Amino acid sequence: MLNRFTSWLVTPWTQHITRSNYQKTDIANLSTYDSVKNGKKKYFRNNWSKWKAVPDEFFEPIDFDEIMEWKVAGWELPMDVVCLIRATNKDTKKVKEFVYKQRKAADNRIKQLTQDQNLELCITTHDAQHFLSFQDDDEGNI
Repeated sequence: MLNRFTSWLVTPWTQHITRSNYQKTDIANLSTYDSVKNGKKKYFRNNWSKWKAVPDEFFEPIDFDEIMEWKVAGWELPMDVVCLIRATNKDTKKVKEFVYKQRKAADNRIKQLTQDQNLELCITTHDAQHFLSFQDDDEGNI
């Protein structure tokens, strides 16, 4: 008995780990290393079927007015940002967003963007949101 105990003390601690635990951690580390090495992202399972199986009664209904007040009227810009400009092309529906820390630069960009009749502008400041769109008539009024 004493001989078995002394042999346990002499052996390295890594040999005392059960072989099944060692294999699991070794495989986990290897797969993580391989995914980083190959440049592939690790796969995370999508649980959409679980969400689909949840009955409708578990979700609280939200009115349109609550969403508008929460998401649209509740915007906050960081303190170092003066203006956010979102320009949407009417034909392609592509959106370009411009963020400015200086008011003069934002004013210059607004002047430049208003020259294009095919854009709709949404300008957001700390105080208000403004929507600018050209009418389709020949006068080109804003």
